[in-house]
Amino acid sequence: MLLTNYDDAERFYLQVLSQSEDLELKYKTLVSVVNLYQLKGDFYQAFSYGLQLNDVKYSELPEAVKSSGLMAMALALMDSALYDEAAATLGKADFSEYPDNVRCTALYLQTQIAYRSHIWVRPESQLQDEIRYCYNKQQMLYALLSESALSIYWLSVPQTNKALDVLRNKQSLALSFGYTNLAMIWQATFVNALVQNDELKLASEQAEVLTQLFNKHKETTPLEVATLIYHALVKLNKAAQQPARALDYAEDLFSAYQKTYDKQQSAALAYHAALMQAAQRKQEIDTLSQQANQLQLETALAKAESENQRLYLLVGSVLVLLLAVLVVRSHRVRVKLKERVTYDKLTRVYSRDHFEEVLEAALQQAEKQQQELGFILFDLDHFKSVNDNHGHQTGDWALQQAANAAKECLRKSDAIGRIGGEEFAILLQECNFAQSWALAETVRQAIEALEPEQAGYAFKLTASFGVSSAKNCQYHARKLISDADEALYLAKQAGRNQVMPEEPRELW
Repeated sequence: MLLTNYDDAERFYLQVLSQSEDLELKYKTLVSVVNLYQLKGDFYQAFSYGLQLNDVKYSELPEAVKSSGLMAMALALMDSALYDEAAATLGKADFSEYPDNVRCTALYLQTQIAYRSHIWVRPESQLQDEIRYCYNKQQMLYALLSESALSIYWLSVPQTNKALDVLRNKQSLALSFGYTNLAMIWQATFVNALVQNDELKLASEQAEVLTQLFNKHKETTPLEVATLIYHALVKLNKAAQQPARALDYAEDLFSAYQKTYDKQQSAALAYHAALMQAAQRKQEIDTLSQQANQLQLETALAKAESENQRLYLLVGSVLVLLLAVLVVRSHRVRVKLKERVTYDKLTRVYSRDHFEEVLEAALQQAEKQQQELGFILFDLDHFKSVNDNHGHQTGDWALQQAANAAKECLRKSDAIGRIGGEEFAILLQECNFAQSWALAETVRQAIEALEPEQAGYAFKLTASFGVSSAKNCQYHARKLISDADEALYLAKQAGRNQVMPEEPRELW
C-alpha cells in the first residue's frame, strides 16, 4: 500500500493497531508510528506509543523483531538530549546477532550518542571494529556516518591527527556517495579539523566546497547538520582573523543552537509527560482492579458494615499515597531537568545556554538603571598539550580545578559559565572596568597558584584573560563578548598567563 502523506500513514497505522490480532505485526506497526510522530515533531505521541513497546504482551517476540523498537526509542531519546536513557535503551541488545542493516544502523546511533555526550554504549575500540565490519558488508552509508561521528568526538578530545587521517582518506568516498547530509557533515568536520591543525589555506578551500553545497540545500538541511557547518565556519573565520564574517556566522550558529535547544526541551518534556501519563493509566487500571475486588467484598460482607467502612478508608489511603508518589516523582523529574539545563556537567558552573540567558537579563537590567557591568573571558593556556600528554581525565581535572578556583574569587551576585571546551566567561554585577580588571587578575593568580604536581600531574596550569565593560559596549551582548574575546586574543599573543582589557590604554 502506497502512503502519500503523514495523515494517510497515521490513519493506516492506527487502524492496524486497533484491528490486528497479530502481535508481531502490531509491534512493527508501533515502531512505524513512533518514527512517524518523531518525523512530524509530535514528541508526546511518539513517546506515548514508544512506551507501549515495553508491554508484557510483546516479551515473547524474537529479539531481532524487538531491536527495531529499541532503535526507534533510542533515536527519539537522543533527539531529546536524553543521552543516558538512549544509551541504556541501546545497551539492552547485542546487535552483533542481527542482520547487517540492523547492526550497522545501531552502530550509527551509538556513535551519535558518543560524540554528542561522550557516553559509550560500547567501547570505542569495539565501535571501530563495527565500522570496519559495516564497510566489508557494503553498509557504506552507516559506516561513513559512524566514522564522521567518531571524528567529531576525536576533535573534541582532542585527537586531531586521528580525525584528520579518517577525514582525508575517506573524503572522496563521502562526497561521491550521493547523500547530501553526509557530504555536508563530512566537509564541516574536515574544515574544523584542518583549522584545529592550523592548515588554514586548505581549510578555506574545503570551506568553499562546503558553503556551495550548503547554500544549495540550506532549506532542507537538518538543524544538527547546520549547527556543525556554522561552527566550522565560525572557527575558520576566527582563525583567519576575519572577525566580521566570524560574527555573522556566530549569529547563525547561535540561532541554530537555540532552535535545537528548544526542540530538545520540548521533546524531553514530552517524554516525561508521556511517562507520567503511562503511570497514571497504570494507576487507573490498578484502581479499577481494586474497585472490582471491593465490590466482591461488599457483596460477601453486606452485613458487616463496620468492616466495609474500614475497607473504604484503606482504599482512600492507598489512592492518596499513590497520588503523593506521583507528585514526588514529578518534582524530581523537573529538578533533574532544570539541573541538566542550567549547569555544565563537568565543572558545575553555568552551561553556555543558561549563562547567555543570565547575561541578556543582566544587560537589560543594567541598561535600564545605567549600572556598571563587567565581563571577563578566559581560557586555559596550552590546554591541548595537557590532553595530548596526560590524557582526558587529567584535562577534566584541570578544568574542574580552574573553575573551582575562579568561583572562590567571585561574589554571590556574580556568574560564571563554561562556554567552550576550555573557555569560561564571568559576569560581574556593579563592577566598573578597573574593578573587573582587578578581579580578573585575582582569578588569574588563583589559577596560577594551583599545584597539579601535588595531585600527581607534571604540568603548570595558567590562563589568559580578556576584560570588557557593558557601558563601553552600550549594553550590547554581542559587542561585550567580542571585545573581551579580542582582549583574550591579545593576552595570548602577548605570551599568555595575563589579563588584557578591551583597550589596553584604559589601564594607564
